[in-house]
Amino acid sequence: MKKTAILIAALVGVLLTFQAQAQEPGQSFFGAGFGAVNTDGASPYTNTQDEDTASGYKIYAGTMFDNHFGMELGYYDLGRYNVNFGGAKLAESKASAITVAGVLATPLGGGYYFHAKAGLAFTQFEITCRPLYCGTGGPPALANTTKRGVSGVLGLGLGARLWREIELRIDYDHFGAVHHQLSNFGYKNPYDILSVSMQFNF
Repeated sequence: MKKTAILIAALVGVLLTFQAQAQEPGQSFFGAGFGAVNTDGASPYTNTQDEDTASGYKIYAGTMFDNHFGMELGYYDLGRYNVNFGGAKLAESKASAITVAGVLATPLGGGYYFHAKAGLAFTQFEITCRPLYCGTGGPPALANTTKRGVSGVLGLGLGARLWREIELRIDYDHFGAVHHQLSNFGYKNPYDILSVSMQFNF
């Protein structure tokens, strides 16, 4: 995670110091990014015993109806985590989401722009117990479980046009009340991802 944070900080510095070309956001776009995810929902057991940060990524595409309003679809890998109990790693969990969101973009001048988005996230959370520990832990006792749900997603970001059709984006996305489940025990927790993406406009 330290390496992820250092990489993001370095790219933020590049974005803020690069002399971006004076271009507006493209009509259609496609991008991919890498970032750091934080959550307290990766494990149903005591949060202080478990890893709550991980690396994640996203792939997204969308269309701007004009220079200010548009739509974006995305796939987010929200990380893989250790599930610990009593000092032992009993299982692993992972989360992902498919999003659809409205986008508002505001040019800031000099090729930079601010953007915000709001929409829905169709989430999936999985726990896979290690064979030796299935049926142990808890309560609740470990079992291989998959939970799907729908939550809201909000995002803020800063972009810079580096070349005519290429942009660098820094985004913060918040997934609220993501559904989790272990056996018959259900709960909800948010996920946050800070990412850096390369975007191509066409």
